[in-house]
Amino acid sequence: MKYLFIFISSFLLGLIFTPICIKVANRFNILDKPDANLKKHEKPIPYLGGVSIFLAFFITLFVHKMVTTHTLKGLIGIIVGASLIFLLGLIDDIRKLSVPFKLSVQVLSAVVLIICGIKIKFLGNEFINIIFTVLWIVGVTNAFNLIDIMDGLAGGVTLIASITYFIIGLEGGKLFSPLASLSLGGSILGFLVYNFPPAKIFMGDAGSLFIGFTLAALSITESYSFTNNLAVLTPILILGVPIFDTLFVMWMRWRQGKPVYFGSPDHFPLRLLKVGLSKKQVIFIIYSVSIFLSIIGYISIKLNEFFSGILYIFIFVISIFLAVKLSKIKLI
Repeated sequence: MKYLFIFISSFLLGLIFTPICIKVANRFNILDKPDANLKKHEKPIPYLGGVSIFLAFFITLFVHKMVTTHTLKGLIGIIVGASLIFLLGLIDDIRKLSVPFKLSVQVLSAVVLIICGIKIKFLGNEFINIIFTVLWIVGVTNAFNLIDIMDGLAGGVTLIASITYFIIGLEGGKLFSPLASLSLGGSILGFLVYNFPPAKIFMGDAGSLFIGFTLAALSITESYSFTNNLAVLTPILILGVPIFDTLFVMWMRWRQGKPVYFGSPDHFPLRLLKVGLSKKQVIFIIYSVSIFLSIIGYISIKLNEFFSGILYIFIFVISIFLAVKLSKIKLI
């Protein structure tokens, strides 16, 4: 019952806060305006959807923790780290920041998690664990920022991942991660009511960086390797869509001789539009792929190392094949 309460509470708060954020964004001209390059929407769209997601998520968790346990123990690392990331994205939505500065804040936020004990622990060497934790947090944070290029896309992928982490955490006997996963999922669903095509509001960097950071952190708090050690790779499958798009975009930009942080329409969802699919069809395909990868990730936890390895190899080969096929779609 408490899980249902968490989900419904965060969902209702998302529903309440999102239209307020629309009005505030319009009032203060915090809008995503069309341009001739990447932003193809017909009219300016309010930002600040990330504010709604952030508030719905943390108010729900904060109130639940204080009422039930009277302490924020287990939540401090994510509160501080995610708040830094949220503020970084919010400032970037209003006034663009430099890439080195944004990366520095992301690394700092990852260090906050590490100090609070949220880190990768399976690599044997403490220094290597810390390095890979920082790389994972920063990488996934930016992956969600990169994939937020279409109405309902990043939000839907986040909802699917959140539900998957909830199921895994619940089965693993975790206390905090299932609650946090549902809180994030509910807040995202409330936002999606206004963000699904045609969007009335965008989440902006405040939202995409926040959800990326939070999902990266939650993935580390889960337990995967009950049956086999390869299951630690499960988060890569659950977050497979944004990770694939990030690597694909980096590859395409490298082929074109462009910096990896340089904006370009190389994202695979935009390439699917070029073959004649509608936005809603592309969204349906990506949601389906995300659900499929989450199911495969969940199944891999239950298998032994041999069969789990076969699944991972299969997904890797299919990913390479699709990347090659997608790279041949002409954008002009």
